Amino acid sequence: MCPAFSLTDYKVQGSSFSSAVLDIHEDPSSKGRDSHHKFTSRYVQLSRLRSRQGVHLLQKIDMKDLQFRPDDRLLAEMDRLQKLELSTLAAWTRL
Repeated sequence: MCPAFSLTDYKVQGSSFSSAVLDIHEDPSSKGRDSHHKFTSRYVQLSRLRSRQGVHLLQKIDMKDLQFRPDDRLLAEMDRLQKLELSTLAAWTRL
């Protein structure tokens, strides 16, 4: 027997870990979660680790477990912010 605990992907935001056991296998019972929520969940889980050597997967995964993308509105906002950054930098270099 081994003492253990678990954290949700929302609970670990802002934290860093040297190692973690992750369950990122696509769960067919998680109905109602759109691709954006799945993408952000995977992103948060994987980005909290300091190195890939600390990743330990609970289940074997394949590419379909990782093929999600952010919502189109988020991508549009990121594009808008990048354009705003470029125009701001251009304006400040002219001064």
